[in-house]
Amino acid sequence: MGSLFTSFNTGVSGLHTAQSGLNTTSHNLANVKTKGYTRQQNIQTDRYYQNVKVAVDGSQIQTGLGTTVSAIRQIRDAFLDKEYHLETGRKAFYEKLSETSGEIEDIFGETEGMEFRNNLQSLWNVMQEMANNPEDITKRRLFVSTAESFLETAQNIYTQLNTYQVSLNKEISDQVDRINTIGETIAYYNKEIAKIEAGGVENANDYRDARNLLLDELATYTNFNYQEDEKGSIQVYIENALFVDAGVSYHLGCEKIPENGFYTVRWMDNGYGDAFDTSEAYSTERKTDVGSLRGILTARGLKIANYSDIPDQPQKEDFIDNKGVFDETAYKVAQNKYEAAVSAYNNTTGNSIITQIQAQFDRLIHNVVTKINDAFAPNIEIKGDQVDLGTVTKGMTADGEDFDMTKLTGGKYKVLDVINCPVGADDHETIGTEVFSRGQIDRYQKITLNGQIYGKDADGNDIPLAQKTVDADGNETYTLYLYNEENESDIDWMYTLNSMVINKELTADYSLLEVKANPELGLDGAYAFGQNLFQDLLHSWDEDLGVLDPNSQASYNFDDYYTNMIGGLGIRGNDWNNMVDYQTSLAESIEDKRQQVAGVSSDEELVNMMKYQHAYNAASRYINTIDSMLETLIERLG
Repeated sequence: MGSLFTSFNTGVSGLHTAQSGLNTTSHNLANVKTKGYTRQQNIQTDRYYQNVKVAVDGSQIQTGLGTTVSAIRQIRDAFLDKEYHLETGRKAFYEKLSETSGEIEDIFGETEGMEFRNNLQSLWNVMQEMANNPEDITKRRLFVSTAESFLETAQNIYTQLNTYQVSLNKEISDQVDRINTIGETIAYYNKEIAKIEAGGVENANDYRDARNLLLDELATYTNFNYQEDEKGSIQVYIENALFVDAGVSYHLGCEKIPENGFYTVRWMDNGYGDAFDTSEAYSTERKTDVGSLRGILTARGLKIANYSDIPDQPQKEDFIDNKGVFDETAYKVAQNKYEAAVSAYNNTTGNSIITQIQAQFDRLIHNVVTKINDAFAPNIEIKGDQVDLGTVTKGMTADGEDFDMTKLTGGKYKVLDVINCPVGADDHETIGTEVFSRGQIDRYQKITLNGQIYGKDADGNDIPLAQKTVDADGNETYTLYLYNEENESDIDWMYTLNSMVINKELTADYSLLEVKANPELGLDGAYAFGQNLFQDLLHSWDEDLGVLDPNSQASYNFDDYYTNMIGGLGIRGNDWNNMVDYQTSLAESIEDKRQQVAGVSSDEELVNMMKYQHAYNAASRYINTIDSMLETLIERLG
């Protein structure tokens, strides 16, 4: 009797197991189209065995007590999950770089047929007209207005680049907020999963699906790794900093860089400081090219760049003294500094598409401006130890303050070439008037001397350094035009798009434009000198402007420089587009493999449903058989 009742319970266990299988299969079928759902599977195990008796050979004779569902597990491949997270994150990173390159092309008008190249051409055209007729006041007015338009257009482009940089703050802030929300939600699911699974009876599979979906989304924002503990909770690390620990989440925040207002991302409450290491260029090997947030930070850069961010390689001829002796030690020191500067450039300015294009574009404008200014107000370099002050003992600045004359007898500096410089068409034949000015700093510090001073030219001949003027009463005045060198640590002292303006003196009086020969030269046909000046400027358009990138020593003229700058932008954008296509294909391939493992196949589940239905029917018939046996036994025994 007892054995039959045991068999009866064995059949009931079969019913329960089959019913559980049917429930799981139905749940799978109901979620065929549910995003993030993971296929579930029943794990069946034997219940314990009951010893009946000892056999003749001494072994135990046992009878089984049926089956039970030990777990309803999710079918996932953790390796595929991690691969998917990595590749979708990398795709998101390059999508941001590609998007940024497209925005920059729009700013330059390269996609709308309004290229900045047209402004360069207009400036060249008006200089060609000036070369034919420099004495025409209308032509001079046209030249100044074209130069002004050229500068305004360049500054408008530069400002748009800066504005676009700052606008990325909003996107950074939104992504940081979303990452924090994801962290808080994962922490919530951790607590719920641990609570439900604490008894070891039930698996919180739906919560696990929701948590996995959040991990998939988090992967598009940033690189991370995670691990699960014995309670079912996960610990998530972003860039090796703890983000979620069981039921606790830590938060990222945005802090403004005081110098430019850019956001930087920092940990607010776990003591790790900066969330991302931006000291080195992004690298696939180090997995620093993962996530759209890092993509935005990389594309934007950490500063508003200018021409001074592109290092210039030292030239050997600059280290040869008057006697032709090459200072090899000084050259090696300069070369080492240059190589360090190139490395820094690659990790900062060159690592960001925006800062790189800012620096390259500003360098183009700086060199155009410098070339034009130096044509109208040419400088000569003076070595202080070769200056002869003669009887000059006193100098006075334009502010009426005494000038320290010892500054003229040491080091190197530049002064206006008062003998060879052209003069304005005004009555005073003004010299030293530049076309493009630094907003706050004059081109020259004008120093009034009580006599003439002399320097040496390249051949060692004495040359006067101060302009001599004589008033109506025969009084002589000597004015030294000491060039205010650019200071790359102060924007106001640089010919950069951040601080340049068209010379207001020129826009007020076009006759100040130097288009005549200096009387000191004693030339006939004063305006013919102006023709030659503009011809020289036109020819200089075909001279080397400099290198576009310190990693390549290829040098370009003005037009080719711009062409290669925009071409380089297009090449990088195309490379990133190809990378996006590759990563999309790779991520889709991995997702297909994930779905083969974790996805629900309706055909397969229908087969399982039939299997469990047959198992249920078999268990039911087994129970009916045991029931009939019990009924017969009870009736016959009375």
